[in-house]
Amino acid sequence: MHSNRVVEYKGTKKQLREIKKLQPKGRQMSRTITVIWKGLSLYITAVKRIDKHGVKTIVFQAATYKATPNNHAKNYKRRWGIEKLFRTTKQSLGLQECFSTKIGTQYNHICAVLLAYAITQLEMKKNHLKNAEEAIRRFKKQNSRYINWSNATLDQNFRVAYA
Repeated sequence: MHSNRVVEYKGTKKQLREIKKLQPKGRQMSRTITVIWKGLSLYITAVKRIDKHGVKTIVFQAATYKATPNNHAKNYKRRWGIEKLFRTTKQSLGLQECFSTKIGTQYNHICAVLLAYAITQLEMKKNHLKNAEEAIRRFKKQNSRYINWSNATLDQNFRVAYA
């Protein structure tokens, strides 16, 4: 949730970044409070993050279930991989670009997109790339001979006749 989002906390409306009780203190990495946002009761967890350069930032996570601040942060971290998969398949691999009304065609399209994502993951691991988008850019730069060789390697990895 954005830090400028206005919520109702203890009867007053405030932006998330203005709520002092929400800020982690000292060595705390996260804190959770209950707020009302657009009539919905939410648990907002402020999580302190420190990047590889030592820069501290606070991110605000919203949930509808009660848990400890650490559990909220852990659950969000577990789901992050799924969020990245959806973003990559929609933006770079064309998941949303199937306009067929036939369920079989939609199913085949989804399977093809997820197979393409799996291939990008293999390319990412093999070449020590940072993310799937880098692997996709790498594929686009390569010629068809390299891609055919890569597909043959995929056949060997999965020991199937058709990939």
